[in-house]
Amino acid sequence: MKLLSLSEYQKIIVAFSGGKDSLAAVLKLLEMGVPKSQIELWHHDIDGAPGTRGLMDWPCTRSYVKAAAAALGLDLYFSWREGGFEREMLRNGTATAPVVFEDGQKNLVKVGGNGPGGTRLKFPQVSAALQTRWCSSYLKIDVGRRVFSNDPRFSEGNFLLVTGERREESPARAQYDEIEEHKSTNLRRRVDQWRTVIDWKEEEVWAIMERHRIRPHPAYELGWGRVSCALCIFGDKNQWRSARELMPDRFERVASYEEEFGVTIKRKFSVRELADKGQSFLPSDPELRALALAEDYPQELILVGADEAWKLPAGAYKHGGGPS
Repeated sequence: MKLLSLSEYQKIIVAFSGGKDSLAAVLKLLEMGVPKSQIELWHHDIDGAPGTRGLMDWPCTRSYVKAAAAALGLDLYFSWREGGFEREMLRNGTATAPVVFEDGQKNLVKVGGNGPGGTRLKFPQVSAALQTRWCSSYLKIDVGRRVFSNDPRFSEGNFLLVTGERREESPARAQYDEIEEHKSTNLRRRVDQWRTVIDWKEEEVWAIMERHRIRPHPAYELGWGRVSCALCIFGDKNQWRSARELMPDRFERVASYEEEFGVTIKRKFSVRELADKGQSFLPSDPELRALALAEDYPQELILVGADEAWKLPAGAYKHGGGPS
């Protein structure tokens, strides 16, 4: 499959988590000369609507992606599944919740929620299969697909979805196609998916961030190797130990859910056991910790000043908690 000329797409949408790879995908488009007016950033909130009691998402992520979008001069749209991660996990004979998204005028639109009942009552399991690792499919992939299918702006024409997966991340991602037809394509709407940085090495990702002077997400500065969920199911023992130290209330809720379900995330060990075996990598700097836990990321921090050296974060080149 081949892409159209980039100018033939009415909009180029970047799935923007705030992590280094999705940020690199955005910056690559800008370096290629794609007009900013053609690009939209879409961020899917893992825990649901803003103001919801958080469980998995980093508290600072929503404001960090806002700051990044503003610094780059790009439009940013938010979407989420109602009730987020926790509601989907606690389904017990009920339907998956509706999806809420911002339309072109930033009005909130709610769609879906009328499907068959079902029961989960366990965490997503560590697997490359998206049905088993349901967090990605239900809270990100399907949310984006519903925006394409229900926002009149995308009812017909050519659209390009850009995502930041890289083959270096895992054996499963090494098999991904760089370009493919997106599942929201129909007779009136063509949606292509382009993994723009799929063959990039991590050093290339950090290099483009340095060229644009973008400060990495606070989780990287704390020592996390990936920005997904703060309490990611893929986390290793050191990540769980660090998470327990940084977010003890959230950690305790996860641990209590494991005990309630009778099914642990890792199967062989509970998160309590993993944390007990691990070593914390958290820096002692209280300001860095506070930045990651705050819901307001200061706009003035997103760009490293000309008189300040851009630095690799502590989490660079760490692979202690990524996708299989």
